[in-house]
Amino acid sequence: MAGTPEKAAEFATEKGALDLGSMALLGTMVEAAGPRALIRTSGGSVQKVAPGDRIGLAQVRAIGTGMVQISSLGSVETLTMPGE
Repeated sequence: MAGTPEKAAEFATEKGALDLGSMALLGTMVEAAGPRALIRTSGGSVQKVAPGDRIGLAQVRAIGTGMVQISSLGSVETLTMPGE
């Protein structure tokens, strides 16, 4: 996987690295419009999100290097990259 960090490549090909029944952070990036993240939903789809976007009942609060903070039903959760 050219251009993919070694650690990310290991987890991308390791069985069981992601809990397929829950939301998972796949990556973060900074675009001209601001920070973005790739999130795998519990349903299996992948969405590119920005702060303020909604994923089902959850709302993206903040995106930083290797982390996304989301809130849902009054609780706040921080998603991090697998293996970190």
